[in-house]
Amino acid sequence: CVAITFSLQTSLSAMPISEEAQQLAALLLALTQPDTQGIRQAEVALKPLLKDPRCVPALIEVLKARSEQSDAVRHIASIVLRKRLPGHYSKFDAATQAQLKSELLTILSSEPERNVRKGVVDLAAAILKVSPEAWPELWSFVAAASQDSHPDARELAFWLLAEMTDTV
Repeated sequence: CVAITFSLQTSLSAMPISEEAQQLAALLLALTQPDTQGIRQAEVALKPLLKDPRCVPALIEVLKARSEQSDAVRHIASIVLRKRLPGHYSKFDAATQAQLKSELLTILSSEPERNVRKGVVDLAAAILKVSPEAWPELWSFVAAASQDSHPDARELAFWLLAEMTDTV
């Protein structure tokens, strides 16, 4: 097991992100630009970084950095995480896996951007696929979101249920 820790932040966008997260964010930003050569260079640079399990906490930092990163970069971070997480998840110890799940629920509960929120829903579903053991906090989250008066919260609950029925 890899002992990788996530840094807890009381405010999702209050603290600056780490150097590793900044590096990944810059490469993800290059993927959004209308420059084919720049995209290819970013893909080549990303490949070795994404093979390392330490990319997971750095990508979580990018997801949480609302004030520092564009919605497009954070959305791409969620997609990259969804694709890479199955290969890395089993390498984390139980405490790190629990922290990852907690971080995702925190992001889901406060994410204003619809595309990023949907990406994190897909990421939660990816965790359920590789780790089907109980995640009672997710069920509690879905129950609370489904009863919320805000339509975005109810939509989030629907997305989670839809993904969970495909997964579980």
